[in-house]
Amino acid sequence: MPAPPTGSTRGRCWDVARYAGMSRLAALLLGYVSNAIVSDYDSSASLSLPAQSSAAQGIVRRLAHVVVRWDAFYFKHIAEAGYVYEQEHAFFPLLPLVMRAFARTALAPLDGWIGPQLVLVLAGVLVSNVCFVLASVALYKLGCGTLRSERLAYAAALLFVLAPSNMFMSAVYTESLFAYLVFSALLLVTRRRYAWAAVVLCASTLCRANGVVYAGFFWWDLVVQPCILRQRSSQKPAALRWFVGLAVQAARATALTAVAALGFVAFQALGRQMLCGHQQAVAQNHDMRPYCSGAATVYGFVQAHYWDVGFMRYYTPNQIPNFALAVPMVVLALCGIWAYVVSDPVRAATLGMRSHKAEGANGALLGSAYLGDSLLPHMYLWALLLFVAVTTMHVQVITRFFSSVPAVFWYAAHVVCGSAGAGAGAGGGDSGRSWRRRAVVWYFVGYGMAGVVLFSNFFPPA
Repeated sequence: MPAPPTGSTRGRCWDVARYAGMSRLAALLLGYVSNAIVSDYDSSASLSLPAQSSAAQGIVRRLAHVVVRWDAFYFKHIAEAGYVYEQEHAFFPLLPLVMRAFARTALAPLDGWIGPQLVLVLAGVLVSNVCFVLASVALYKLGCGTLRSERLAYAAALLFVLAPSNMFMSAVYTESLFAYLVFSALLLVTRRRYAWAAVVLCASTLCRANGVVYAGFFWWDLVVQPCILRQRSSQKPAALRWFVGLAVQAARATALTAVAALGFVAFQALGRQMLCGHQQAVAQNHDMRPYCSGAATVYGFVQAHYWDVGFMRYYTPNQIPNFALAVPMVVLALCGIWAYVVSDPVRAATLGMRSHKAEGANGALLGSAYLGDSLLPHMYLWALLLFVAVTTMHVQVITRFFSSVPAVFWYAAHVVCGSAGAGAGAGGGDSGRSWRRRAVVWYFVGYGMAGVVLFSNFFPPA
């Protein structure tokens, strides 16, 4: 179990929070300025916002022009009117619910100044940016507990502050809220507070569908880890007693997974209830939607029907530019996973049951905190999400899809810091890594800043 935070780590938390807050102000300012200078690629944002009737409304309206782009239109409309159209069920309800609650309580006095629509936009911006700051601190704490290297954890948190998904973390999008929930849940898992972790993951599955896969950490801790300990132990417990204990832990993991998935299941049930009554009424003249008559989910159908999301569907000549945009993050992911696997291929191939490498006293492989056993489940998760991203999704969204994957930032920190980020027992620095360090930093900063300018003026990618 991780040690309690010291005065030094508490000070680092404040540093991370301060840098995260400054980065959000810088991103919004850059977006604000670029939107004032560059003409919008698509001017439809103006049609969904109220006309300016006061100076205060004009300021917030200009901010809305920066942050209400692409998917943000859906979140804003859902917060205003609920789920009206079938395609809106691709967007989960937690962010709109929080926006609406915030707008009707803390921001309610602003209704008379800027109007209810802009109050909702302001609520969405505040939620996203506050959650980004909280997520950066949660990632730092998670890194301290998982990497067992405070320096590498701090570097990873600072790289998260510079994430390539930059503007999506400040706009009316779910990325920051989801990252905060996921990092917090994983932190609770490292502290073995599994029930609270399941509740937080349940909230995350009301935010994004991929929150469900993080329930795999319950199975790793409660089922796989006991198997690893038994395999590596020289004194094995009695077989029957051990198997009974493992069965109990598997039942516990199943219950925790059910709680974690409850948000997703409830949202799908709500969608069926809202949409299938109408479907049954028109079924005499049209084919009923598959989610009304079979096991298909509303979310899966909407993604496939309206956005053509599906296995290998995105592999067309028209999408070559979008694949090109995804290449840097795909390469970073492949390098990160490969570096971990080749450090101990036997460990990776046997779920950690066997290992051919020596570990230091801090639980990390000698040479780098990034290569420790505690990161093994994160590597499996990263590999799974990478496979999904490049085969099934609109691949250009990989930067924001990976914004909630801790291993992305741990590996980036490992490259940037070199062996200086490792725990005790690390060797000297490697000057040959200098170009990779520069490449990672420039990719994070450059792609993030370019994304701010493009997003704020309604240019692709989204």
